[in-house]
Amino acid sequence: MNSADLKESLLKELNDQTFAMLKASALHGVGVFAIREIRKGERNVFSNEIGEWVEVSFEEVKTLPHYIQELIQNYCLFDEQVYFVPAHGFKLIDISLCLNHSDQPNLISIEDGAYFEAIRDIAANEELTIDYGTICDSKE
Repeated sequence: MNSADLKESLLKELNDQTFAMLKASALHGVGVFAIREIRKGERNVFSNEIGEWVEVSFEEVKTLPHYIQELIQNYCLFDEQVYFVPAHGFKLIDISLCLNHSDQPNLISIEDGAYFEAIRDIAANEELTIDYGTICDSKE
């Protein structure tokens, strides 16, 4: 793709398919917020997956420095035995990792968090939330 096509593609993405940004959250630290109205059924709220997920056991995480443990515990999904850590680490981050939990979410997980769908219309400036219980197999 030449630079003119790349620019045209980027401008179209920004104009038509950019829906969210990170901001301080009253729910927990940082959250994801709609920057424009998101219609019920929308599935392009976040970028396509940028890589693979690596299963890292709780025991392996405990061997890492405390600040890395905190990153993994705050931003990665987990089940009863492992965390699912982005293969590229944390220098590049998908903002969907910053979705906060709600018992009354406005997004649902599709294919174990591969993408998300708005389950109702979401207003600009509203925090986007997910029910963690629908994507984590842990009892925690």
